[in-house]
Amino acid sequence: PPSSDPTPAPPRCDDTAYGRGAGGRLSYELTVPAGRTVTAWFTVAGSDAGLRPAADEFAAAAADPAGGLARKLAARRALATRTELDLPGDPLLARGIAWSKQNLADLHQQARNLELRVTLAGTQFPPPVGTLDRVDFIGAGFPDFPWLFATDGEYTAFASVGLGQFESIKNHLRSLRDVSEIVNAHSGKVVHEVVTDGSVYFGANADPGNTDETVKFPSAVALVWRWTGDNAFRDEMYGFAKRNIAYVMNNLDVDRDGWPEGSGNVERPGQGTEKLDNAVYLIRGLRDLAAMAASKGDRATATRSLAAATRLQAKFEAAWWDGPEAPAYADSLLDPGNQKLMQRYWTGVTPMEAELWRDGTGWPGLASRAHGVAALQLRETRCYTGPSGLYHTGQGATTAVLDPPQPTFSCDGDRAVSSVTDEKDVFSLNTAVMAVGEGNYGRLTQQRRYTADNRRLQLPAPDEMPGAMPEIAPSPPHPPYYGQSLERFFTERASVLQAWGAYGTVWPVVHQQLGVSPDLGNGRLDVVPQVPPGQPYVAGRNIRLGGGSVDVWAAGAAGRYETRVASHVWARLRLGVTLPFGAIVSSVRLDGASVSRYVVQTTNRGVELLVDAGSGGSHRLVVTTG
Repeated sequence: PPSSDPTPAPPRCDDTAYGRGAGGRLSYELTVPAGRTVTAWFTVAGSDAGLRPAADEFAAAAADPAGGLARKLAARRALATRTELDLPGDPLLARGIAWSKQNLADLHQQARNLELRVTLAGTQFPPPVGTLDRVDFIGAGFPDFPWLFATDGEYTAFASVGLGQFESIKNHLRSLRDVSEIVNAHSGKVVHEVVTDGSVYFGANADPGNTDETVKFPSAVALVWRWTGDNAFRDEMYGFAKRNIAYVMNNLDVDRDGWPEGSGNVERPGQGTEKLDNAVYLIRGLRDLAAMAASKGDRATATRSLAAATRLQAKFEAAWWDGPEAPAYADSLLDPGNQKLMQRYWTGVTPMEAELWRDGTGWPGLASRAHGVAALQLRETRCYTGPSGLYHTGQGATTAVLDPPQPTFSCDGDRAVSSVTDEKDVFSLNTAVMAVGEGNYGRLTQQRRYTADNRRLQLPAPDEMPGAMPEIAPSPPHPPYYGQSLERFFTERASVLQAWGAYGTVWPVVHQQLGVSPDLGNGRLDVVPQVPPGQPYVAGRNIRLGGGSVDVWAAGAAGRYETRVASHVWARLRLGVTLPFGAIVSSVRLDGASVSRYVVQTTNRGVELLVDAGSGGSHRLVVTTG
């Protein structure tokens, strides 16, 4: 209703275009004697249960603020000692990852006494279907998305394990399972979005998506299991992971072609029934479930899951490669007939981004090398990548009505005609997925373009908050694009800190450049670095693995490749280097002694040479090529 306050409203309020600009001010007088230091503590507390609990919270917070600060500093310094990176060719990237350690810790949250109810995106408020005493999780982002999300957590998991923050990601996955089991009556479907009072905004059994979150969940569990070696955690999550895959394959494949239906990461009208990212992550999820099943001795599940993954992988290229119209994979398939739709969404990168585990080893990329490289090269062009990273939706010929009007054209070999317009907003997740995809195909020079894009969001000149990687990067300033956060009203800005973007800086360095690839659930650890061109070396120390850690130093150029490892975790260690395609090995020396027995495997990233180095300790591998 109209305000009775006769004071005229200012032309613009500080935080929004709405309201009358009312505010308040607290004033204090503080005397600081010459040559002395005075500390003033300010306490802010509240409660959703009334004034008395708020006062209790205030008293608890104000009782020992100095002690609380000291404890927080000690905990954060301990986090800082994990995954300490030395990247002389890219020191700002190392600094950005150091910020991400603290940012992920900032996003840790806990909620109690949840009443779980399906609210249909907040349009209804029915009685609860169940309760939970507590959930611990990594908030997706501040301030807009501080609650529990599946997609965000499943991508953030890669950064969490790379930074040694095992406990928070384990709890996040447990919380998703607990809510999903109650709300979806043990169907296996993973909920999408849960507010801290227990309201499930999306992801109930009756909702059409998100299929991707359900097929990604077993992979997130397997990832944590491999990095921690925690078989108890695997066992705790295994039943739910089995139901994840069963739900999708039994309920979301009406035409029985193997490709699941339902929404994926891109939630836009006009897509085909079957989405590319769902197909990619289902293949990966089947392989990860098979690996966990084999480790548990569940041979039936292992055999069935691996057979299903193999069948889908065998027909993937024919089903999804767009062919002569564009060097890219179709974003979706339109039923009936599996008609390929190429709409230039960022999810077209997922066949290159996903890592598949086979025979106990991570295999970089689902796409064939020829198709993967061609698809990455297309995404590097001006039609798909801008000054801040990978566009949400690339630009090119379209039947959509454009506002303002633009000429219809094809770009850089892309002759496809889309039914949607471009969307040049750059989400930090899109750029992260592109950075990982480049690394899987050994394109580390190109990868740096995208790791730098996400790092620039943090430093040295961030859009909004120093050190924080936001949800959306600065984009072209004219509508309908996002522009910059500081140019928008406070209530219209994207999250100033978003968790998932760290995937695109942490994982490329720790897993791809340093080559740390644990399978601790099976007692194995591979370290196979690939040093970016032009960098004298890359190094990382105290990279947490299980109950221990590993230190890595690697260099490689001009026919000489060296890897040094100090392993402080019990595991069968294989030490390696990544050589260029076509390289001919001249000599292999481990700890100064010549080695005649070694494994050479050609992958999408290059030629990997691995040597058995026993069960740990410090070792030095030198490989020369002629």
